[in-house]
Amino acid sequence: MVPAVRPLRQLVLSPTAFFEDQPPEETLVIAVGIVILLAISVTAAIVLVGSMLAGAIDATVTMDNPDRPPEPICAQHADDPDSMFGENCDEPETIERDASELVQEVVHDYLWLGLVGPFLMWIIGAIVIFGVGRLVGGSPSVLGTLSLAGWAALPEFFRLAVGLAVLRYVLGNMTITDPEQAASALETAMAPIEPVLFVASLLTLIWQWSLLTGGLSQDADLRWETAAIAVGIPLGLLFVFGTL
Repeated sequence: MVPAVRPLRQLVLSPTAFFEDQPPEETLVIAVGIVILLAISVTAAIVLVGSMLAGAIDATVTMDNPDRPPEPICAQHADDPDSMFGENCDEPETIERDASELVQEVVHDYLWLGLVGPFLMWIIGAIVIFGVGRLVGGSPSVLGTLSLAGWAALPEFFRLAVGLAVLRYVLGNMTITDPEQAASALETAMAPIEPVLFVASLLTLIWQWSLLTGGLSQDADLRWETAAIAVGIPLGLLFVFGTL
């Protein structure tokens, strides 16, 4: 068990030592596995968030009946028994739907983002890491930067877990009875806990910076300080734009 614990401790406390023992390009398979696992986890998290939102809503929504033809068609053909256009015109114009069901349907439309997003960020991240490595005079490898971009996904599990825990706490203590006010009600409930999310994002950023600095210094044959600046600038910009 000790041999497995030591690399994990190095990943958190001393990524430089970790990548000295295991060069980035030699850990590409593990890094790809991390990205795949993150994509699965994010997709599952989207489903869970939809379930939590649905559980917090106790309301119905009046909407047009999709089984009834448009009113102009019914006005012209409803009294014509031989017209196929008049079918279902006897259905009510509107129906009541459970708002929680509608929320889950909308959330499920975004599941593809959970599957595609991590892979897209992985590729973009690898390109950025390779670019900044070359820009500061290093010699990064393609496989090494792909691996490092995958390892940078590891801290995202921490941020994801904190985000889900916060949402569970907030939604578990509120009931939304007016769907039109759901967004504002959720924003108000989240306000006192936003510092927790900010700290979680900051810790995630610091861990990613540490991982990428240690890895890039080894893969691109750079001084630690140079690698720290090279990866710190794009990560800092991403953090600033993410918090706007």
